[in-house]
Amino acid sequence: MSLYRVRIDPPWDLAAWRAAARTGLRADLRPEDIDWDGDAQASLLAAPDLATAEPLRPTPQVPSALFELADAALCHSDPQRHALLYRIVWRIAQGEKHLLARLTDADVRRASELAKAVGRDTHKMKAFVRFREIPGETDAFIAWFEPAHHIVDRVAPFFARRFAGMRWAILTPYRSVAWNGSALGFGPGAQRDDAPDDDAHEDLWRTYYAHIFNPARLNPRMMRQEMPQKYWKHLPEAQLLPDLIRTAGERVRDMQDREAQAPRRKIRPRGERS
Repeated sequence: MSLYRVRIDPPWDLAAWRAAARTGLRADLRPEDIDWDGDAQASLLAAPDLATAEPLRPTPQVPSALFELADAALCHSDPQRHALLYRIVWRIAQGEKHLLARLTDADVRRASELAKAVGRDTHKMKAFVRFREIPGETDAFIAWFEPAHHIVDRVAPFFARRFAGMRWAILTPYRSVAWNGSALGFGPGAQRDDAPDDDAHEDLWRTYYAHIFNPARLNPRMMRQEMPQKYWKHLPEAQLLPDLIRTAGERVRDMQDREAQAPRRKIRPRGERS
């Protein structure tokens, strides 16, 4: 039976987990003494809140690399991530100073896998979010995305920097974020119908994508690995992919049979330029 119970809210919050872990370490609580609310094997029996645990020792020193790892791993959807990370920090506090360097350790390996999965999901969100204009509003856009993990707070600053000059919102099933031109605001999750399916810019984007598509570099297996089909339904260019893939071979042959053309404008050496 766990001695104490704690809930991290929101569950991806590094500061909240770090404060709870510090309380557990100062109270000299073993990993099995803490029931991290929401874990798959959470105890059904009532237990006092971890915040009430009496401190018995000073806060132990923990390497900053552990918190860098935790910052990413906490965004994973695995319900065991809080307990896993506490087990790692507990072991370090008990004398395994170089635990994080032991990449074959089961706990370290699992935490690294969680962090890497979050990194991949973050990359997908940056690459596959497509903003659509909000009908009836000027310079206002909205996007729908379905991340595998809790990455909205992690990725939102990227979009704020990249699209600083427009007002936008990104909706996901678990959390939403909006940028008003000066600050980010977070809110609850939404439904797919809350975002438009199309706008006036879709045809322009599809035309652009069709022109930059290079059939000679087509690798369907790699393409599906980098752009999984689950994202296709939200990408305007995805409607073109079946035909582009089907006709790629023919287009490559046409390119090979086409006569070479001389450049339209001669680029003079740097020393000859006026």
